[in-house]
Amino acid sequence: MVKTLIYISILVLFIEICVRDKKQRVILNKSNVSLLFLGLILGVLENNLFERVLGAAAYTLPFILIYGYGSDILGMECIGMGDIKLMISLGTILKFENFYKVLLFINISFILPLFFLIVKYLLVKRIDREIAFGPFLIGACILTLILESYER
Repeated sequence: MVKTLIYISILVLFIEICVRDKKQRVILNKSNVSLLFLGLILGVLENNLFERVLGAAAYTLPFILIYGYGSDILGMECIGMGDIKLMISLGTILKFENFYKVLLFINISFILPLFFLIVKYLLVKRIDREIAFGPFLIGACILTLILESYER
């Protein structure tokens, strides 16, 4: 019962983050901290707190590298700090099990916006300079969890 309430709260936070990031290009710190807190509570309830903390680090590291080095290479900010904070929270929800899952998440998180941009270009004939990346990270998290459930 408690885990169900936690997952419903996570879903509500996902919707709030997606809507706000799409409209305002902002991911609130209180939303990120709430997700982080819920992920850690799940770790305590499922007795896998270490895997969840390790997941926060493993899933976030590639995005920190993109944030740091991508801006140096391209001369512009590639990913926002709100997205990095969101990755920490999503890492606690996904938890670290193996590197395959991390690579799967990273691939999905970059393929989703690519498909979105291709479809948008075909329909509207223009490409936005900036897109909200938070909804794609959340979509990749959900797809990774779904694919993980089919793997077992």
